[in-house]
Amino acid sequence: MNLLDDEFNLRLLRYLVSGEGVEVNISAVSRLLKVHRATAKRRLSTLFDNGILEIPDYPFINILEQYPLLVMVKADLPHTSQVREFLDHDTHIFAEFSCMEGPYNTLLLEFFRDLESYHSWRERIVREDKLPSREWRAPADVAIFSNKLAFKYHPESFMDTLKREFHEKGYLELGGTRLDEPSFKLMCALIQGDCIHSNDSELGRRLGSDRKTVDRRINALVENRIVGRPACNLKNLFVPPDYNLVVSMIEVRANRGGIREYMIKDPNVSWGIETSTGRYNFLVFTAFRSIEDFFNWGEKLVNYHPDCVGAVSNIFLSPKMIRSINLRKISLGWIERHLWELKSRG
Repeated sequence: MNLLDDEFNLRLLRYLVSGEGVEVNISAVSRLLKVHRATAKRRLSTLFDNGILEIPDYPFINILEQYPLLVMVKADLPHTSQVREFLDHDTHIFAEFSCMEGPYNTLLLEFFRDLESYHSWRERIVREDKLPSREWRAPADVAIFSNKLAFKYHPESFMDTLKREFHEKGYLELGGTRLDEPSFKLMCALIQGDCIHSNDSELGRRLGSDRKTVDRRINALVENRIVGRPACNLKNLFVPPDYNLVVSMIEVRANRGGIREYMIKDPNVSWGIETSTGRYNFLVFTAFRSIEDFFNWGEKLVNYHPDCVGAVSNIFLSPKMIRSINLRKISLGWIERHLWELKSRG
């Protein structure tokens, strides 16, 4: 049986992905840091209130299977409340960035089931006046990729870089907040899922079930890789605060397997997809404290693989250009649609 064709599982999944009924165990934090519970709460509040971490949830890792189509769009969009409302709430738009690329001012990453659903969506948003008429805007620049060709999707990979920076300085500054050793230790623990648990009794009450059933269903969702273990993500998922995101199209001329393995191990690469887009065959997302760090990374890549890397096209996105990276919105949108489909089937 497909676990995602079960209404109870989907209702439970909605809670887990939204973070409802998923909690940080303050007693566990207190033991980890060897401090009083009140101090543990203050340390925790610093990470959440200053926009460093999102609340804990169970990540819907199966979303890349449900939405195998990744669409990257450079668009010319007016800055109106109508457009803002659309971008904030549409559940196919995974990420939004400001950009300055020719006539374009917006870069979007979108998830879809297939080309048919993508084209239906485009026709609908125009028909429903979600966006202004195209005759007054530059035609969008659209590139399409397959999430099934992702060789790496590891938002936590940047932690090795942050740990190295912390050990070099003795502290870490993110988003204007200086993290000392206890706060940094707590951040690392929460990102890897320590001190976090589901409140199965509370979830059971909400779902009209018992704790044991909820626990059994959650374990099945985890074991079948529908969701990952509960954890906290950074506010922008795979881009630490103050870091620049670089979206790169890379032409790999030789040793594709070697370069792929190199990037899988590289902590600066959070997302990598094989593709065939013009002369390019790799789409790679990386994050760096400075643009100079990125160029040093690029030189190292070329030096490690001489005569293997050809053309490279980069989009540089500073922290102020990152408007939203919201996998939770995409995931909850899919869950609601699938629940509606199940009920429609009777």
